[in-house]
Amino acid sequence: MTKKANQNSPAGAGRLSARRFKPGTIKRLFSYMAEYRLRMVFVAVCILLSAAAGAASSLFLKTLIDGHIIPLLGQETPAYADLLRAILMMAGIYLTGVLATLCYNRTMVNIEQGTLKKIRDAMFRHMQTLPIRYFDTHTHGDVMSRYTNDTDTLRQAISQSFPQMLSSSVTVMAAFCAMLYLSVGLALFVAVFALVLLKVMKMLVGRSSKYFIRQQADLGEVNGYIEEMISGQKVVKVFCHEESAKRVFDEKNEVLCHSATQAGKYGNITMPVVGNMGYMLYVLLAIVGGAAGIAELPNLSLTGINTLTIGTIVSFLTLSRSFINPIGQISMQFNMVVMALAGASRIFDLMDEESEQDAGYVTLVNAKTENG
Repeated sequence: MTKKANQNSPAGAGRLSARRFKPGTIKRLFSYMAEYRLRMVFVAVCILLSAAAGAASSLFLKTLIDGHIIPLLGQETPAYADLLRAILMMAGIYLTGVLATLCYNRTMVNIEQGTLKKIRDAMFRHMQTLPIRYFDTHTHGDVMSRYTNDTDTLRQAISQSFPQMLSSSVTVMAAFCAMLYLSVGLALFVAVFALVLLKVMKMLVGRSSKYFIRQQADLGEVNGYIEEMISGQKVVKVFCHEESAKRVFDEKNEVLCHSATQAGKYGNITMPVVGNMGYMLYVLLAIVGGAAGIAELPNLSLTGINTLTIGTIVSFLTLSRSFINPIGQISMQFNMVVMALAGASRIFDLMDEESEQDAGYVTLVNAKTENG
């Protein structure tokens, strides 16, 4: 029994083959989602609305502060009617963003469940056609993990990671365009800082994605071995194989522990690093923008040349957070997407196995009774 598990997929070979997912996995995965084209278009529209609402609300802060709040400070009997209308308008913008986010999240749940059902059905139908040789060379637990662990990672990627990455990408572009509208100089400063941030992210994500792929393969190894030992527990007891089974399990578990630890280590530090660099950018922008505003330096924006006002600086600082935070979210979701694609590759490996060929010459017919 142990020999079978080791022949099937040694720990080292499993990690080596799992360094990258199978080519064409993404295209093949999206082919199962083709039935939901209209819903996916609706999701894209909702994501655009959500991102536009986020950028518009940040831009509206400039109008709210410079056009409504500051003028009221010098009045003896301020009239708050215009301020109230502006606040209600801002609330409407936020409400639009919230409703758009709710709609695309609910829609993605339906797309995700329908897609996974089609994949599970196709995988199960094909599994019924596989020869006995396949099940002799693959542990039952490894096969079962494709229905459980791998499909679960796909579920998270389809319902959360894919739309979150698209939403974050659109938000980044919308925030940067809004920053250009307010101040070209400060926007270029943010762009240079973003290049440094992307270099750091590339290093962290590159390391974590490698270990996330290994983790998915090692998890299948452990599941397969556990299932094999449990189903053959009587044989293990009869032949006094307990110590050997423990030793092999410890080896496989140690490999899984290492890959999962490394994946978690690099994956979990990505967002804090991005967040702290975002705060650093926030402070730098506040210092540079405040100094430029106090000195009344000319500010180039898409509307012309003007000076930096308090409202402009506040809006820009808010937009800088809207620009940096989605970049961190993309890096976090990228790890989940890589792990999901590794799981999808394992699923498609099973579906690509050659079916058993019926080359027999025996034809079964219904029995019939003759002569009573």
